[in-house]
Amino acid sequence: MLSNVGQVIIKMELSPRKQAVLKALVKTYIETGEPVGSKILTGLLDNSPSSATIRNEMSDLCDLGLLVQPHTSAGRIPTVGAFRMYVDSLMSPSVIDDSAKRFIDGQFSDTHIEPDKIPTMAADVLSKLTGLPAIACTITERVPKIKKIELFSISRSSLMLLVITDDGRTRTRVFRQNGGSLSETKDIIGNIFNKYLKGISVDELNPGYIQSIVSNAGESVLDLIPLLTAVCETVSQIGMRDVSLKNESALYSISGDERIAHRIMSLVKSGDPIISILERIGDGAGAVFGADTGYEELLQDTIVAAKFEVPGKYRGYIGVIGPNRMPYEQIMPGTVYTAKKLSEVMAEAQKNMEE
Repeated sequence: MLSNVGQVIIKMELSPRKQAVLKALVKTYIETGEPVGSKILTGLLDNSPSSATIRNEMSDLCDLGLLVQPHTSAGRIPTVGAFRMYVDSLMSPSVIDDSAKRFIDGQFSDTHIEPDKIPTMAADVLSKLTGLPAIACTITERVPKIKKIELFSISRSSLMLLVITDDGRTRTRVFRQNGGSLSETKDIIGNIFNKYLKGISVDELNPGYIQSIVSNAGESVLDLIPLLTAVCETVSQIGMRDVSLKNESALYSISGDERIAHRIMSLVKSGDPIISILERIGDGAGAVFGADTGYEELLQDTIVAAKFEVPGKYRGYIGVIGPNRMPYEQIMPGTVYTAKKLSEVMAEAQKNMEE
């Protein structure tokens, strides 16, 4: 596997003609999935040299670890290093086509959900656009605080608890009411909220803190311990980092192996490893090749992703998992535009929640 430094050195060694041959070969292989021979390339290159000259260039590219020959007399296929160089510096810049742009705009046109749920919706949009499994990871820039707690009656014996944080997230929980009227319960919870819960960060609200509330509030809240416990458990669902995966079934066709597909799903859902991989992209957009991650299950795959951000509130990445041989020139613009739209819609939703 070539290091980034190795990639730069090799690219410096490539003549313009070698770069043209490599670019045409990678693009053709992405389109056909078949080894590419010199005769095909002579019809693709501007001012094409002879087939023999192209074969010599391809042989040199093999020596550099950018191409391989599956068997004698066959054409060449690109290595991960070639795909990486193609994406990083050889691929022609492209813009999202109008139909894809209209599709994304339409999917985002009627969004009335909490800000933290929008990335998952965006992953679904990107998956539908590309046909690939899509990932959304969201990182909260600061620990949210409790803004509001409300109770609603949904039956004679059941209540729904609603918790709202100051960054616009909501969580609900349904539980049974043990005696007492709803109005009385709401009054007591309202007093507890104003005195003990309003404005505290979600990581402060733990079982120990609930015990301190009970100790300080006295016997009047003893019957509400299950409710206070429900508040604590509901708040515990609000994390600083969140990862979602849409169109899991597409992983099976990509990997061709059910065991590997399950391992990729487990890797994504475990959260931190996939976030660490995505953070290699930094600002903007890019591709992370599975061969560079150290995870065997991603060896034949690439993650294409773009960063989204609501300054001071959220940041994260939206992207797809696909085979190394994927149409990067089509997928990259759609991913970038989805991330841009996601940032705008999240910022607007966040503003609405705060108002």
